Amino acid sequence: MSATAYEQGKLAFAHNHPMSSCEYPVGSSFRAEWMSGWTEARQADERKSHGEPPASLMKDAGRATHLGRSQAHES
Repeated sequence: MSATAYEQGKLAFAHNHPMSSCEYPVGSSFRAEWMSGWTEARQADERKSHGEPPASLMKDAGRATHLGRSQAHES
């Protein structure tokens, strides 16, 4: 069973292939479907990765707001 162009686009993103790797001809419906699959996979990945920051990061951020300028240092 072969994957649809849409599914191929999603798989391409999952395997770290750039959008420019689509081999369907410019202007074809297959290319549009492939691009839609790739884009949807990227957006889903972005939503997944923009969750809550780790608790330890927030603890450090809270501590940093209580530092005086002389106590802070840049790393």
